[in-house]
Amino acid sequence: MASCFRVRFQWIVLALVFCATAASAADQPFDPCSLLTPAEIQAVVGKAVKPGTPKVHSNPLAGSDCTYVIGDIGSLNVLTKPLQRGETPEIFKAQFAKMKMAPVDLPGVGDAAFFTSPGFGMVQLHAFKAARYVLITLLVPGSEEKAVRPMAAKLMKIVVTRIK
Repeated sequence: MASCFRVRFQWIVLALVFCATAASAADQPFDPCSLLTPAEIQAVVGKAVKPGTPKVHSNPLAGSDCTYVIGDIGSLNVLTKPLQRGETPEIFKAQFAKMKMAPVDLPGVGDAAFFTSPGFGMVQLHAFKAARYVLITLLVPGSEEKAVRPMAAKLMKIVVTRIK
């Protein structure tokens, strides 16, 4: 009986060690500033872009983000975070719908993607790729939302190809 318990205990410990060391790539520290260069952004938005400033949140589950300055007063923010159990595109879309920010699907980008519009000319593009959530928030001075959406889509297509 004692040897049976010892064997089971060893298997449990081994399983816990394996699970702790086999963290997925989505759980590893990630630099969102590595996903786009200022030159790539400038080629899409047509305005000068300053290098990104990274920010790592104190809670790793909140992810990390990178903010670029576009022109004098515009911005591009790229947020990445690992998806948690139960987080799906449908759940995210439902939350935005509750906030009266009607999601609009963007097929063919990542595993799933959709736009939301927080107002003030900003466009948000949400994408899901390889157990990771990515949010681009784009404000291009002098551009209307309908012109900014294709820009955000082009940038997100680049971003999702760089996420493993």
